[in-house]
Amino acid sequence: MAEKSGAAPAARPTWNKDEWAAKAKAKDEEGVEHAKAAEAALAAGKRPPKRHDAMDDLPKPTKALEARSEALDLNKNLNKTMLVQTTTTGKGPRGAGFYCEMCNRTFKDSLSYLDHINGRFHLRQLGQTTQVARSTLSQVRAKIASLRAQTADRVTAKNFDFQARLSAIRSAENEERERRREERKRKRENKKEQEDLLRLGVLPSEVKKSKIVETEGTQQKESRDVRRKEKREKAKEDEEIQRAIQENEQMASMMGFGGFTTAKKR
Repeated sequence: MAEKSGAAPAARPTWNKDEWAAKAKAKDEEGVEHAKAAEAALAAGKRPPKRHDAMDDLPKPTKALEARSEALDLNKNLNKTMLVQTTTTGKGPRGAGFYCEMCNRTFKDSLSYLDHINGRFHLRQLGQTTQVARSTLSQVRAKIASLRAQTADRVTAKNFDFQARLSAIRSAENEERERRREERKRKRENKKEQEDLLRLGVLPSEVKKSKIVETEGTQQKESRDVRRKEKREKAKEDEEIQRAIQENEQMASMMGFGGFTTAKKR
């Protein structure tokens, strides 16, 4: 019986032990030398020398800290699924996260990435220091002039809005004035009509009585229409009930039932 062969084991990384042992030995020797130099400096009353750091290998800064000209846009890939090509050697992202191409470093979250690009290591790669340049008098005057120009633009916009609102208020007042004029005109016409009726010998009381009679006639007509509508609706309901009863009786006769009443004689 043939044996089952499993998946091939993944290749494990191999390390050059001699190389890493030499690196560890060199680091220990460097630490010993630095300790001896620091002890000698303290004995001579001097400041101990600084230990060698990775920052010493970076280029020296040539300008002060500058503001970013482009937005970071850290949320541009939020809620997205992306295929990331990772690498273990050379330049390239080491996994999912935020990758700094200049420093060849990968960060798992936006907070650590933001701390990195605002830190000394990244700024030294850009040739900048962590110190902000002191503004000169001409720069301050230019900034004040630009702020005044922005304020003037906002004031102009407010004036434009004020003018638009003022015109709207004026148009509303004109409409109200026109409505009042039409109301006065209607009242004058009604008054003139009553005067003409009085001139013809028709008293105001008779005019009112005729209006009341017309109103009563209209109300009676409306009530008659309502009663007719109610009668039609009631007749329609009765017709539907009779139709339902007939359908039930037909169904009972088809199924052989004589009815749902008791056979006991009273």
